[in-house]
Amino acid sequence: MEKSAFNRKFGEFVKQKRIRHQWSQLELASRMGNNFQNISRLERGEISPTMFWFHNLTIVFGISMSEMMREFETFYTDGQPAVEQPLS
Repeated sequence: MEKSAFNRKFGEFVKQKRIRHQWSQLELASRMGNNFQNISRLERGEISPTMFWFHNLTIVFGISMSEMMREFETFYTDGQPAVEQPLS
């Protein structure tokens, strides 16, 4: 999967988690110490999250980084087991 498609999928994942918490983009941004424009760009897949952003997301969602990765992997693969692929 190319980077832009991956970013869109991650953005959809963050949006679904935000909505499950019943937060607006502004509220999520405030909890992260960010601004809603960046959250909007992230959810549309226009930017890639840094590890710092990823870490902050886990804090505000109240889960560990490993749990966030497992949840995203399930979302990313539509619930199917991920296929291990060698790094190129």
